[in-house]
Amino acid sequence: MRSALARYRRPLAIVAAAVLLGLAVGWYVRHVNWRGTLAVIRHASLLVLGLATAFHLMSLLSKAGAWFVCLRALGAGRYRIVARATFVGATLNGLFMGSVGEAGRVMIMTRATGLRTYAVLTTVALERLLNTAGFVAVLCVALVITPLRVAAGSAALVAAALIAAAAWLTRTSRGRTRSAAARRGGRAPRFMRVCRVQACRIAGIARRIITPRRLLVAVPLTLLDWTCQLVSYHLVARAAHLPLGITGSLVALLAVNVGLVARMTPGNIGVFELAYATAAHSLGAPMDAALGVGMLIHLAQDLPTIVLGVILGRRLVFARDRASIPAPASASVAGPAICSPSPRGITP
Repeated sequence: MRSALARYRRPLAIVAAAVLLGLAVGWYVRHVNWRGTLAVIRHASLLVLGLATAFHLMSLLSKAGAWFVCLRALGAGRYRIVARATFVGATLNGLFMGSVGEAGRVMIMTRATGLRTYAVLTTVALERLLNTAGFVAVLCVALVITPLRVAAGSAALVAAALIAAAAWLTRTSRGRTRSAAARRGGRAPRFMRVCRVQACRIAGIARRIITPRRLLVAVPLTLLDWTCQLVSYHLVARAAHLPLGITGSLVALLAVNVGLVARMTPGNIGVFELAYATAAHSLGAPMDAALGVGMLIHLAQDLPTIVLGVILGRRLVFARDRASIPAPASASVAGPAICSPSPRGITP
């Protein structure tokens, strides 16, 4: 009985979280003045919305540039392919739950370059680490220029609940993995040796990528990515005539990205708008208008990205020729492993 409960504990927790989220959204939707929200969307300036979309696309190109710097260290060349993979990843994130786009980027670049999967995965992880560092830098700027009153409101409680749920699910999955390894008995030492080999490979690739020269290029690109996102948010607010300054847009950007930690709906629909509306309302913006602006941001950013991702991704996903980028000459990522000698009984 206990083993059966342990087996279904994680699915039940996910279902319970989904039900609670649905109830919260339903309660929230009932108290929204949809007539005012739709009026905000209807009277928005199309010209300013187009400019906001342009800044969003520029932020994706900057993100692709930071990833390209990491891939370039492994011998993968052509920024064009990296940009296409970035748009496809953003499209997958905009259509599905979770971080499907990161897995899609790894798959596409592995197919296009001939690099090992763990090598491409390492570059994606480093790019995400740079992006997180950029988020921390933006947060530090926000702490200096504003008291962040929104942090004391319901948005902070929702974000804390999401992070706690993600941490609990991660801990549960780790516990199940350890139990499975213990049941395997004699196979556990071999599993640990394989993990050490893979960790050594990844560490060797990371050492090759993280150099002062590459950081001098990647860090400004990451900051440009966040700056373009901030400008895009602020332009959408201006297009909808929302009384929210650049500081308010910065706080809303931070709140939305905290909500993106756990993508519990396809494209984060609903959670995105709720996070933006809560942050903007905490800074004095009308709730109905703030919700409309959140919907406009989602439409102005995701809709063009999905269209471009589908158009640009067809050639990457369905291409028969894997040699769209010359295969790297480095043996560490296209041939033998970096670590040598390898443990007995394990072939790289």
